[in-house]
Amino acid sequence: MSRIGKERFGRILESVRRPSSYLGTELNSSHKDPSKVKASIALVFPDLYEIGMSHLGLKILYGIINAEPDLSAERAFAPDEDFAEAIRKEGAELMSLESKKPLKEFDVVGFTIPYELSYTTILWILDLANIPLRSDERGDDAPIVVGGGAGVYNPEPITAFFDVFALGDGEELTLLILREVLRSKNEGRKITLERLAKIPGLYVPSLFDVEYKPGGEIAKIFPVYDWIENPSRVTLPDLADSTFPVKMVVPFGKPVQDRLNVEIDRGCTQGCRFCQAGSTYRPARERSPEEVIRIFGEALKNTGYSDISLTSLSAGDYSKITELLAGLMDRYEDERISVSLPSMRPASVTGEIVEQLGKSRRSGFTIAVEAGTTRLRNALNKKVTDEEIIDTARRLLLAGWRSLKLYFMIGLPTETGQDIEAIYDLALRLDKLKVEKRRFGAITISVSNFVPKAHTAFQWTGQDTIENLRAKKEKLFEMIRPNKRLKFKWSDAQASHLEAVFARGDRRLGSVLEQAYKMGRRLDAWTERFDFGQWVQAFAKAGIDPSFYANRDFGDDETLPWEHIQTGLTKKYFLGELALARKGVLTADCKLGKCLTCGIDPKTCFKPYESPQARATPEKKRHTKERFKLRLSFRKVENARFFSQLEVQSIFQRALRVVNAPLAYSQGFSPHPKISFGPALPVGVESEDEMLDLQLTRRVEPEPFIENINRALPGGFQFITARAIPLNEKSISSSIKSADFALTVDESLDPDSLFSAVTVFNNNQSVVVQREPGGKNIDVRLLVNKIVFDKQTRALKYKTSIADKPAVRPNELMAAILKDRESSVVRSVRKLKTHMKH
Repeated sequence: MSRIGKERFGRILESVRRPSSYLGTELNSSHKDPSKVKASIALVFPDLYEIGMSHLGLKILYGIINAEPDLSAERAFAPDEDFAEAIRKEGAELMSLESKKPLKEFDVVGFTIPYELSYTTILWILDLANIPLRSDERGDDAPIVVGGGAGVYNPEPITAFFDVFALGDGEELTLLILREVLRSKNEGRKITLERLAKIPGLYVPSLFDVEYKPGGEIAKIFPVYDWIENPSRVTLPDLADSTFPVKMVVPFGKPVQDRLNVEIDRGCTQGCRFCQAGSTYRPARERSPEEVIRIFGEALKNTGYSDISLTSLSAGDYSKITELLAGLMDRYEDERISVSLPSMRPASVTGEIVEQLGKSRRSGFTIAVEAGTTRLRNALNKKVTDEEIIDTARRLLLAGWRSLKLYFMIGLPTETGQDIEAIYDLALRLDKLKVEKRRFGAITISVSNFVPKAHTAFQWTGQDTIENLRAKKEKLFEMIRPNKRLKFKWSDAQASHLEAVFARGDRRLGSVLEQAYKMGRRLDAWTERFDFGQWVQAFAKAGIDPSFYANRDFGDDETLPWEHIQTGLTKKYFLGELALARKGVLTADCKLGKCLTCGIDPKTCFKPYESPQARATPEKKRHTKERFKLRLSFRKVENARFFSQLEVQSIFQRALRVVNAPLAYSQGFSPHPKISFGPALPVGVESEDEMLDLQLTRRVEPEPFIENINRALPGGFQFITARAIPLNEKSISSSIKSADFALTVDESLDPDSLFSAVTVFNNNQSVVVQREPGGKNIDVRLLVNKIVFDKQTRALKYKTSIADKPAVRPNELMAAILKDRESSVVRSVRKLKTHMKH
């Protein structure tokens, strides 16, 4: 199916709750000429837009691929149910955001696999795209379906649905895949997959087979051809080899992570025994502070963000973290840019770090404690004591933090009841902590359930049962509940059980996934959409006992489902770490001590480096007390009509930062630009005459100023005029008197009948309708001047009062005109002119 037409796509967007999620016109999005593209990939994240657009890896790949003149990357996400229903009603298939090209027409469909509960969503996306679910059912005209990301280190439960998995750093692998697919385009699917299998880092599961023992354990995993080797993870030797996208796509709406994230390092040498990422991202590699500061400088100019974050598995262990933070603060402290770090180990939260972060806006601070006692933390190789946690909390209080989040796990190997009670005891000590009469205003205890992961020391250890996990959570909850100052959040034990099943599962689980998908399972990571009962039915229909995978301890000599996938770390190393865990013995950080012989080549491991002073102090901006006010008018038409008022505000604020507008800010703890808008338009309504007021710290020439802003806005927005007004000018909302609208109706309405109905409306002095079911009644006739109906254009033009009265909605107007007839006949609404009181 070819690209969906503009009119049909408009109808779809008009029927969904979050239309902006499907536009694909964000700042820095890529829209290439199809005639110049030789190979294309759809980068798919199997969750909703607001989750997927928070994923840094997807943005990195998007930038790298689109930097190649003859290659193209476009994005797709799991739709919400309303969008899926709408495209099916229109006879359309799931499409990319940028060009609305059906996913099945791309050369490669590349899924980021973030977590186990995304598996059925992947099947849903393939189904919506009309791509056969199983790899062996796809013909030569189907795209190559590739999986990458954190979830590929035991991909066995989903091997039936993927053609290829990319193991390791995706920057080079993705380009290699596209180049090979391009080279093999006319030689058939079988040859393409065999060629891909020869590329280091790529795993083609159809070229491997599995034999099982009578008891269900795996006997062996082997390639079907002698020339195929076990797949091995590949890594970039230096992060400097990875070009970071400084023109990052800026999402619409409010994604989960709405800030500019820059990866400062990759890999971790702490050796936490539960942490898969700590194993599969080794060796540790760092970007220099100078490189990080340069990236932030360029990216902020291109995106307009006001919040930045340093992305890392353990940011406090970045070797130049103090110098980097000092450099960032020197540069951005006066520019009202907030700097944050992810959760940190208490031992790495030094006074210098707290001091530097304290110069920025202080949101909550998260400490990854993991376990309630030092004994259990030692078993995890989490090198932190209670006193280090208390000391960190003292430093935070002194620096002005009032909100603290503590992250724990329950159901851990060697855990006892005392370890559970100690979680509350530690939180209580922190709650009672006072430093110079300061206390935390809120402490959140966030508890997740331990899930054993492949390629970790605990991969042989079965998960605690659902019943035990629930009992431990309830025990902790009963202790916390009387203390109203402590907040408690926890993960669902049933969802964690499923995670463990698929984290430790094998190929036989593919049948369970298909059964569950057919029952309607998708978006299972969302609590309100999760249905464990259907999963139980799916396991029963497939004849599989989930506890065989989730709760059973695997034997040391057992062939693990993922054993043929080589990450570089050896089985001997993991077994040694498991033995030390059982004894509660710590293993040193190999970055600071001797080599632990984990299997990674020591020559490729982290080496200390010398770095010049990281500070890049620009000339300080002179913040004057002078203020100047502009009133600007703008158009909001075509696709821009699908943005809510909050989205419009965010889009304009970022555009103003991109053009380096001299914005005036409010005072206080969380300063924000002094911008005020007129009354909000309903989503879906266009306008030729919207307004906003903007305060600046210096005078600007209006025409060049708005021309500059227009270049930073998505299509459908255009500033028309700008004029200086007094600072004490009345607000737009209080100055508006009325507005002219044009409303176009569906062709199904007989024009003569509608003309008669409009005439009746105009002749009435009062026409009352109910605002919504059960809502209050409003007299529409009092709010609307005489309606003029043009039979040729099928447009109704009218003036509606806005001042001191509720504005009439288009559907209310049509209900008032058509009486008892269906009022959902409005095809478009446009504000033509705003009338001011003076």
